[in-house]
Amino acid sequence: MDTSIELEIGPGPEPGAYVVRVLRSVGGGEPVETITLDVDELVAQRPHVEASILSSSVSARRIMSDTEAAVQEVGVRLFDATFAGDIRTAYRTSAAVAAERGKGVQIALRLDAPGLAALPWEAMFDPETQAYLCLKEPLVRHVPAPFSPPALTITPPLKVLGMISSPAGLPALDVEAERGRLEEALRPHLDAGRVELHWLDDVSWMGVHDKLLEEEWHVLHFIGHGGYDTETDEGVLAFVGRTGRVDYVPASRLADLLDEAEPTPRLVVLNSCQSGASGTVDLFSGTAAALAHSGIHAVAAMQYSISDDAAIAFARGFYKALAHGRGIDEAVRSGRIGILGLSRGTLEWITPVLYLRGEDTRLFDIASMPEERVKAVPPPRRKAWLVAGAIGIVAIGGGVTAALLLRPDTGGPGSGNGQGNGGQPVMTEVTVEVDQPWTDTGISCAAGDTFNIRASGRAWFETENTNSGPDGMLSGEHSDSAVSLSVHPLALIGSLDTVDELFSVGLATTYKCPVGGRLWLGVNDNTPEGNTGDFTAAVTHRPSG
Repeated sequence: MDTSIELEIGPGPEPGAYVVRVLRSVGGGEPVETITLDVDELVAQRPHVEASILSSSVSARRIMSDTEAAVQEVGVRLFDATFAGDIRTAYRTSAAVAAERGKGVQIALRLDAPGLAALPWEAMFDPETQAYLCLKEPLVRHVPAPFSPPALTITPPLKVLGMISSPAGLPALDVEAERGRLEEALRPHLDAGRVELHWLDDVSWMGVHDKLLEEEWHVLHFIGHGGYDTETDEGVLAFVGRTGRVDYVPASRLADLLDEAEPTPRLVVLNSCQSGASGTVDLFSGTAAALAHSGIHAVAAMQYSISDDAAIAFARGFYKALAHGRGIDEAVRSGRIGILGLSRGTLEWITPVLYLRGEDTRLFDIASMPEERVKAVPPPRRKAWLVAGAIGIVAIGGGVTAALLLRPDTGGPGSGNGQGNGGQPVMTEVTVEVDQPWTDTGISCAAGDTFNIRASGRAWFETENTNSGPDGMLSGEHSDSAVSLSVHPLALIGSLDTVDELFSVGLATTYKCPVGGRLWLGVNDNTPEGNTGDFTAAVTHRPSG
């Protein structure tokens, strides 16, 4: 980037002292300052900072909350320490020169002292301009390298290899839900043909090796567990071993594995896992740094746990910028801006970090979309027939059973498609309109068959400014209008036409057909009239046997 300032922060002459050097800047000059910074005390605040950032996603105050004040205090300390004396002058000059050229100034940090990488540099706050730096300017953690490959010329789509690793012995991941979240984030780009997402089911060393040799991949998107091996001083990722248990793969070995691909994927994205009530401790930033040191051009990771909504918003903005040919630093900033739009008080845009090997931020040279790649017209929408009746909800032993009297009779099991597939899984996309009580998927199953359903989209309900994704209102709002009290209000639900019970679909689920029947999908809302929007459900029918 031709409008940048690169800072090196390394050990100083005594404990607690650090030397900050300007290695290069668009404004000229290479000043040096010695600063003091209590790294141990700031690292000790990490759990509090993480909790504050996560809790900020539900804040909507007009004035600064106590949560933001605590995070901003850390941000000011980091800014004042980094940009002291002549370093600050060099930064202001660089920003002014970049502005004259109609650009922002990229801030590149080279962190060369132990403990510095654990600090939330992305929270740096400029008290003079009253602005967080990484919301105004691209901020990267720079890994020096003698050589970095030129931008890879590609014709759309951008090919992403997604993998979700959930080995035995570690907190289990909801694989279908994780897939659903990423697909929801990428849906506009998938539909437009700018991005192509493929899933690798066998996240073992051999499985990844085989997939890398099969075809060209531009991005590797890993969802799973990670950590840091203090004995080897290296980040690790949890793959699935031969016995199904965990195989910790060091970042240096993973870099060697990725080199098997031709060309090597330019970008690795490490997404923090959602492992249920136990939560996760995300040390992917250590893995990210090690991968970049080992040869990967760019690695984007999460330095803290991140909410589902923020992860989706980040991925949507991030991949859109990449698919339009933006630099990786600009793409990460676009992802931050996507998170910023979720709520007035959110601070989760601090969570993503970018490690860049070398100075070139352009990973891809994206050609124009060829006409032949225009996406096919999506399948027609299927509306449910409205049948006079009501939905009776009967509480049984604390549970809820719904008599689905609004669902039409479709002629019993075996009607519609879904049969005659030769025993092979078949995937069908169905659009579920949320102003209808039920939508006929046209897909039938036999007893013992399974439906794997992944859903995306957003819906707005009645005249209120209430909206949700397929997982519904997690806060429990509008439970008075729910069809089933055992499912989140306004969530995506399903049922067979041959049984009197419904099941929760949400972002993703697997349903085993107790008897033969036809699949219907709907929204957990007793009065859907007036709703707007729709959900897209990818239904994979897997015959038994």
